[in-house]
Amino acid sequence: MEPGNGPVTGSLDRLRDLATGLGGSVGNGEMLAWADQGDDRVLADQVFGVIRDAGLLGDVDPRVPVNIPADADALMSRMWEIDEAEAIGLLVNLAVSTRADRPRQHFLRRRNEDDPQDVFGEMASLIGPGARWWTNTDLTQWNQVTQHMFDAVVVGAGNGVIVTVVTFEGG
Repeated sequence: MEPGNGPVTGSLDRLRDLATGLGGSVGNGEMLAWADQGDDRVLADQVFGVIRDAGLLGDVDPRVPVNIPADADALMSRMWEIDEAEAIGLLVNLAVSTRADRPRQHFLRRRNEDDPQDVFGEMASLIGPGARWWTNTDLTQWNQVTQHMFDAVVVGAGNGVIVTVVTFEGG
């Protein structure tokens, strides 16, 4: 990243606060989020590192056929670019439970009173209007990127920051 092209400190701090507040149980899995400095040039390595460091690539049961990416390029080859509205809609859907045994509710750690649409809308606003977004799913098709039976990755990059949200279920 070139000098002067970094994120406004307050924006990065707020994005980190929002990322910390995301998460919790989703089915039998979790939603996790990270925000850090970066741009398109380091995006693939940073997202791969986030997923690897969270332990989502290891400990694959050898009896279960799993094809996880071996490196950052392989990870990004399983993702495609989407627009901001699609990214926000996907994130909201991932944060909401529609299980039949309980009313529709969302899972945002420490922010149960906040509407997911507002949280992800603020996140998108802080990343900036020129942000680029990627995912591995639109919930009708999916490319596996972790060891889990289902995973969803949504990445936004702009304004000198990269935000990565990962949801996963199953062993």
